[in-house]
Amino acid sequence: MVRILDLFSGLFRPQRQGHGASLGGQNADLSYLLPRPPRKIDQRAAGRLITGRRVLVTGAGGTIGSELARQIAAFGPSHLTLLDNSEFALYQIDLELKEAGYAPSISSSLTDICRAEHLNKVFQRSEPEIVVHAAAFKHVPIVEENRCAGALTNVFGAKNVFDAAMENGAETVVFISTDKAVNPTSFMGATKRIAELYAQALDVAQNHTRFITVRFGNVLGSTGSVAPLFTRQIARGGPITVTHPEIMRYFMTTREAVQLVLQASSLDNAEKTIVTHDGRIFVLDMGDPVKILDLAKRMIEAQGLKVGEDIEIKFTGLRSGEKLFEEIFLDTEKLIKTGADGVLLASPAMIDLPLLNPRLEDVINFARSGDQEMLDEAVHHLVPEFNAEVINAAPMRNQPYK
Repeated sequence: MVRILDLFSGLFRPQRQGHGASLGGQNADLSYLLPRPPRKIDQRAAGRLITGRRVLVTGAGGTIGSELARQIAAFGPSHLTLLDNSEFALYQIDLELKEAGYAPSISSSLTDICRAEHLNKVFQRSEPEIVVHAAAFKHVPIVEENRCAGALTNVFGAKNVFDAAMENGAETVVFISTDKAVNPTSFMGATKRIAELYAQALDVAQNHTRFITVRFGNVLGSTGSVAPLFTRQIARGGPITVTHPEIMRYFMTTREAVQLVLQASSLDNAEKTIVTHDGRIFVLDMGDPVKILDLAKRMIEAQGLKVGEDIEIKFTGLRSGEKLFEEIFLDTEKLIKTGADGVLLASPAMIDLPLLNPRLEDVINFARSGDQEMLDEAVHHLVPEFNAEVINAAPMRNQPYK
């Protein structure tokens, strides 16, 4: 007869560690991979924004969404609604926050943001004053191969959330965007840029609900990112796979990114010089970009191993839609300091709501019908930088690091 204690004891055995940082799990501290120390961020303004307010977070079971939920819960909202369409992800963050003592102010909703009628019922019940929209499909190669599904969640789902927020009297909507929305070469980036356009247009078109878009790059340790991939590859003895020797990305820790998101969201309350309802986008200053090759070497060496001897690095070639270098803002966008360290304002181009809506409906309708060719064309009309015909060359495929 197996005792329950014996059954679970193997799950908590300590992992073998090298001379550096532990490979760990998703909660491992990966800040050692950054070429700079994490910022110390003043969260008093964010606390004033959230404390005693009703908040709803979409995508609450994801990497960013769950960290948003943790930090928001700690500020003492009058109620926090966690919304996700993944039962297991929602269960995990719901259980974690309730075990931490937040049960009286927490409710969870297993809801698909593409079901507008279901979503609206959640908003009617929860009556959020602040909505943080983090739900999205974000993995570039997966969305590249599943464009209709990507557009439904990233465009139609975002539209449903924004519309429900306005219809139910939310004061503030915070949209989590990405650097991949700038000059997008990937379909995922293009869909996020379209959602940005809709948030901007809504912000300018009315004065009741404030729409804030926050754009940042990669988060260390998030699902689908390189750090967990490299961790698994090192644990298997290699090789580590890097797409290109020169590929670079901006990185932040999850905690740092969420603190800056909340700080950006509270700036209109703290900074009287910032004009609301102007459709501008907050850009998080992520420091200098990091070479993925350097990150891989750092992770290998942190385990007391040697590159090329203990763990090999192989170059696999750029994937479809993937850039060598990501951009946080366009050269034509004038960045404005906000007075908050790590948060800047950009002024990207906008499309007025009456002109945007017909094009947006085209994207949604073609995504619903599964017509990928027409969907690509509709997305290109809204985001001319995106060209579905352009495929990145991959001359480095399966080349070892030397």
